[in-house]
Amino acid sequence: MALPSLSRHLTYGTRRVMSTAVSNVTTRTTLKDFSFIPNLFSESEQKILISSSLQKLDSAERREFRRRRKEYFKQRSTDDASSSHLNDLFLPDNFYSFEEGHYDGVIRNYREMHVSSWPEEYPEMPSLLDRLKSVHPDEPTQTHILHLASDGEILPHIDNLQASGSWILGVSLGSSRILRIENVDDPTDVHELMLPSGSVYLQRDSTRYSYKHSILKGGTDPETSGQRLSIMIRNLFRG
Repeated sequence: MALPSLSRHLTYGTRRVMSTAVSNVTTRTTLKDFSFIPNLFSESEQKILISSSLQKLDSAERREFRRRRKEYFKQRSTDDASSSHLNDLFLPDNFYSFEEGHYDGVIRNYREMHVSSWPEEYPEMPSLLDRLKSVHPDEPTQTHILHLASDGEILPHIDNLQASGSWILGVSLGSSRILRIENVDDPTDVHELMLPSGSVYLQRDSTRYSYKHSILKGGTDPETSGQRLSIMIRNLFRG
């Protein structure tokens, strides 16, 4: 299926890198069947996306962690609570119930959930997510939230072919992380892309089936050392 026209913010270029150093990582790619928009959402919109997603995830956690977060907010100073930095929307790692490992061994130190509705406190969510329809094909989808701890990572893998269809879209929020895409048949064909908060990528068809993808651990610099949250949208598998 042909893709709809993408935003004018879609960038192109070419670079193949083999280093994980942030200074060597591109923010543009011409990888076939891969699209990238570096700034689809403004900072104020990102705050809504992050806050709504965290509320959904928090509501499903054990009472122990909900109580711990409540006490944290009581003790938090007014100055801290009013901070405008995106990463300050996340609490320290120990206030969340991160899972050490996924059932398939691919994801480490994470929280996740499938979503079909969003908190009423954030009425802007439907219109924000509707914007993504200009990026992905018009067909039935499923939505998934994935929250990585500061030391969380996603190891190289191809998503279960029976669990989703021919394309995957990811909205990146919070700390920037490096997306690595590796050709399963050619170990020299490796692409690395920095995913800043507010960016969106679409991986489809040949890049979906012939390349492994991974999200690397954060670095030591402030840009990449914090938590990362992503909203993942997939089309449904057609058997």
